[in-house]
Amino acid sequence: MRVLIATGIYPPDIGGPATYSKYIAEELPKRGHSAHVLVYSRIREKFPKGISHLVFAWKVFWGARKSDVILTTDTISAGLPVHFVCLFSKKPYVLKIGGDYVWEQGVQRWGVRELLDDFLKKKYGWKIQLMCSLQSHVAKRASRVITPSNYLAGMAEQWGVRKEKISVIYNTIHISKITFAKSDKPLLFSFGRDVPWKGFSVLREIAKEFPGAEFAVGEVSREKRDELFAKSRVFLLNTRYEGFSHQLLEAMAHGLPTITTLAGGNREIVENEKNALVVPYNDKEAWVKAISRLLGDANLQKRLSEGAKATAQKFLNKDMIGETIEVLQEAAAL
Repeated sequence: MRVLIATGIYPPDIGGPATYSKYIAEELPKRGHSAHVLVYSRIREKFPKGISHLVFAWKVFWGARKSDVILTTDTISAGLPVHFVCLFSKKPYVLKIGGDYVWEQGVQRWGVRELLDDFLKKKYGWKIQLMCSLQSHVAKRASRVITPSNYLAGMAEQWGVRKEKISVIYNTIHISKITFAKSDKPLLFSFGRDVPWKGFSVLREIAKEFPGAEFAVGEVSREKRDELFAKSRVFLLNTRYEGFSHQLLEAMAHGLPTITTLAGGNREIVENEKNALVVPYNDKEAWVKAISRLLGDANLQKRLSEGAKATAQKFLNKDMIGETIEVLQEAAAL
């Protein structure tokens, strides 16, 4: 197949769609398929809003002429131009859903306070409702939809996507081969995009309660992330929303004892007291208690570490690329 990957972000951009797109682009040629990547964020840097979407759509149109199928990794910034191009060119497209773009933008820019589950049930002003309608339209018109968790598959169904069009394909994870010595002080690590639902501000407050430990919290580069994974003693993920957490599985693959929440797709990974400790989002007292307990109990650290490695191995054994190729081939044959 000749696959065009149309994505909103791409490394060095930070985020799951960027990591996913790069991995797919690198792995498809190893399986005998070609891959060409178009990145909306590169266009956005050069053109104002509106114009940037038109320019991106034009590039997608020319790329589609030499492609059998298009894989797009979001619903609006890349997905909307892809939808209109495919409407006229009759090319099939597959939509990979990593989250609700409108909800994320609503929380960051438009004053939305509800969690995703509540957001999907509520009516808002015309701007958000228009964006939700466009997002739903792009998803419903896709030849196939891929989600990395059953939680997000359920969300897609609420958008109106037919169940038979949805394939749940768990993301694979990156494991660094680099080794570093553990830090002298216990190092507790949490990373990701600095967005409101990640709870970094509370973790930074909690760090003051543990003067004998070090905390590394916030956005970091891929290289620094690998180093911190190797040096850390504990991984923290204080989140109120996850579609499917790459960083959680990466931490587990490194055998890091983990403290996190049961937000979203985490429910499909985490088992309390077996491979992680579960605490409520942003509950400072509960987080302090859980961290104190974990740092003070070597047997608990060992048990969670072993459970984490076993959980991660289940996902490492999955052939994400092979499953994705099957979905792309089905779409291309339509």
